[in-house]
Amino acid sequence: MRRLLAPVLLLALAFLAVPSAAHADNSDFTFDSFHADYTLTRLDDGTSHLEVVETLVAVFPDFDQNKGIIRAIPDDYDGVDLRTDVSSVVDENGDAVAYEVYSDGDFLDVSLGTDEYVHGTTTYVITYSQENVVRSFADTDSDEFYWDLNGTGWDQPFGTVSGVLHVDPALEPALSGNTACYSGPQGTTDTCPVATEGAATFSVSVDGLAPRENVTLVVGFDKGTFVAPVPTRGVVLPVPWYVNLLSGALGVLGLGTLGAAIAARVRSARGAASGRGTIIPQYSEPEGITILQAAYLESRPLTALPAALVRLAVRKNIRILAYAVEGTDEPYSLQYLGSQGANPEDLAILAILFGDNPEAGITTPFGESQQAEGRELLALATKAGDSLVSAGFKERPPGRGLGALLVVVQVMLGIVALGTFIVSAGAFNNVSAFLWPTMLVGTVAFIVTAVLARRPLRLTAKGAEADEFLKGMKLYLTVAEEDRLRFLQSPSGAERIDVGNNQEMIKLYEKLLPWAVLWGVEDQWSKELELRVQADPSAEPDWFVGQSAFNAGVFSSAIGGFQSTVFAPASSGSSWSSSGSGFGSTFSGGSMGGGFSGGGGGGGGGGGR
Repeated sequence: MRRLLAPVLLLALAFLAVPSAAHADNSDFTFDSFHADYTLTRLDDGTSHLEVVETLVAVFPDFDQNKGIIRAIPDDYDGVDLRTDVSSVVDENGDAVAYEVYSDGDFLDVSLGTDEYVHGTTTYVITYSQENVVRSFADTDSDEFYWDLNGTGWDQPFGTVSGVLHVDPALEPALSGNTACYSGPQGTTDTCPVATEGAATFSVSVDGLAPRENVTLVVGFDKGTFVAPVPTRGVVLPVPWYVNLLSGALGVLGLGTLGAAIAARVRSARGAASGRGTIIPQYSEPEGITILQAAYLESRPLTALPAALVRLAVRKNIRILAYAVEGTDEPYSLQYLGSQGANPEDLAILAILFGDNPEAGITTPFGESQQAEGRELLALATKAGDSLVSAGFKERPPGRGLGALLVVVQVMLGIVALGTFIVSAGAFNNVSAFLWPTMLVGTVAFIVTAVLARRPLRLTAKGAEADEFLKGMKLYLTVAEEDRLRFLQSPSGAERIDVGNNQEMIKLYEKLLPWAVLWGVEDQWSKELELRVQADPSAEPDWFVGQSAFNAGVFSSAIGGFQSTVFAPASSGSSWSSSGSGFGSTFSGGSMGGGFSGGGGGGGGGGGR
C-alpha cells in the first residue's frame, strides 16, 4: 500500500508547499545506555513469541527542553504483523511512568512522560510483547532470530547498547549453534562478540554508538523450528469487478463533463456582437471612450499608461522633460502645465503625479524610484479596464452558473476517484487498471473545465463599434505614408486636410501620436514627426523637451522608461526548507548468508519530546 500511495503523496506535496518545522531542539540530549532483555518462546501453534523489557537511561539538559522521549517500536516484519502489545512503563524504582501509544503505520509510537519537563539522568523501562519474530531464510536453510536492538532511527548517541536473549529451554535442542553480532550504521558488516551463558542465553554489548548506529543480534535454529508466518501486509489481491466498473465510469463521467463545458463555452461565444466586418482607416480620436479604456478594449494594457501620458503632453496638460531635473537621478521628469480640457481620467492621472491643486510649472521625477506612483497609476488603468462592462463596451456571457456547476461536478468526481484509490489500496493493496488513466484524465478535465468556466467578457454592439474604430486607427497608423496622404484627401476621410501644409500635418501627427504609442508603432510615427519638424524648425514641439531638437529615438526611449516605472518588479521573497527522518530497518537474507547492522526485525528508533 505504501508503494501505491507514494505517487498520490508526491502529488499532494507538489501543491501543498507548506514548510514543516524540524524539532532539533528537543533532540539535543544523549543516552547513557540502552539494554534489551528478550525471552523467546514457541506458542502452541508453532509461531514465535517474544517478551521484551527495554531499559533506556537518558541524560537531559538541566534547562527546560524535554518532557520525555518517544520510542518508535516496529510493528511489522517483512509484511508480517508483530502484534506488539505494550504492557507497562516504569522508572528505575518501579514507579509507573505516564505513557500513550499511537499507531503510526508500521510502528507503534510510545510517548513517555507528562507535560512537565524532565532534567538530568532519567530511566525508562518499557515492557511489551511481540509475535512472529523468527524468520525462515532460504539462503541459509535455517530459522533465525535476526533482531535489531536499539535500531537506526535515533538522533542521539548511546554510551552502551546491550542485550540478552533467553531461549526457552524447550527450544535448546533446536539451536543450530550459529550466532552473530553486528554494530554500526545501517548496512555495516562490522562484527561484535556474542557471549553465551549456558546453552540458551546469548548476550551482546557495544560501547560508544553514534547517532543512527545500531546493534544486531542473530541466533540460529534448525529449519522448521518455528511455523513460518504468512505476510498479512503488502499482499496484493485482485480488484473486484465493481471497483473496475466504478473506476472506468468515473473516467467516462469526467470526459462527459468536459464535453459539456466545451459545448457551454462555444454557445456563450456565439452571442458576441460583431461589427460591420470592414475596417476603415481612421485619423480622428474615438468618441465616448478614454484612452485607458481603449487600451484594455484592445488588450494592450502595457501601453495604456504611456499612451495616456503622451496624450496629456500633446494636449498641453503636462510637458515631458527628457532629462533629469535638479535633485534627482531619474532620466525623465514631468512638468505640470494645467488641467484645461482634461476629462475625469486625465484629472485622476494628474492628481497621482502632482497631487491635488498643483501649481503650474512644478515638476516631478518619473522613473523606477517612483514605484508608489506607478502602482497607483496601474490601479487606475486596471479600474478603467474594469469599467468597460459598466460603460457598455463589454458584457458577461450567460451560462456562468453552468460552468461553475461543471467545475463542482469535476471536483466531486475527483474526490470519489481519490476515495476509490485509498479504499482499494487499503483493502486489496492494489488498484484498478482503469483508475490510473481515470485520475490522469480527470486531472486534465478538471483543469480544462475550470479554465472554460472562467468565460471572458465579450463585446457588445457598442464595444464592437469602438473596436472597429480603434482598429481603423491602427490601420491608418501602419500604412505607408503615401496611402495615408491619399486617405486624408479622399471623400471618405473624416475631415479634409491640406497635406501640403506642414504645420497642419504636424498637429495631426501630434494628435495621433498617443494612439501610435497605444498600438506600439510610436517608432515609425515619431520618425515621421521628426522629419516634419526638421523641415520646419519653428514647429518644434514644446510638449516634449530634450537636450536637442525633437528626436524619435529619445522619444521611444522615454516610452520604454514610462513602462518600466509603472511595471517595476516588486522585490521580496523567501525560501523554505524542511527536513525529517524516519525510523526503521531494511530486512534482507539470513545473517549466516551475510548479515549486517540494521538488517533484522525490531530496532526502530525514537527521539525527544
